[in-house]
Amino acid sequence: NTKTLMDTSTYKSRVALTQSYKINNFVENICQEHNISNYYGAISVSIERIIELINSFYGNEYENKYITFCFEQCVGGVSFSIESIDEIFSNIIFDKSKELESESDINVFLISKLSDKIIVSENGKKIELLFFVNGIEPELLLQRQEKIKEFNSNRMHQNIK
Repeated sequence: NTKTLMDTSTYKSRVALTQSYKINNFVENICQEHNISNYYGAISVSIERIIELINSFYGNEYENKYITFCFEQCVGGVSFSIESIDEIFSNIIFDKSKELESESDINVFLISKLSDKIIVSENGKKIELLFFVNGIEPELLLQRQEKIKEFNSNRMHQNIK
């Protein structure tokens, strides 16, 4: 488990999939340190959903698998990326209007809705999420918060039936 704190605007860590919960702590600390706590919900849900896609890809065979988690502060926003040794994201289409037929579709939908830009690279081994946090319109932030509430409410309602 290798961690490298390069400076306050860049962070990189290699994390075992069995300990992926640590990434949530990294995200929380990064959001607090960079004064973007109001984006924590959108960022953390997006990252959690990426982890779920990775776990789904490996099934029960993720015991000795690692991912590299990176953060970078960019002009006008922040970037979070996750890289694997396998081409996990090569066949995933991040489409906000896709039908929600499976758990994977739900993960893709949420990542697409909550991120400003998604970049898949390294032949599908790496996914980068960009969040434009410098001067985001309050209306867009409220829309994203409402989407999360609506999704959670619908999901809870479905589980009650």
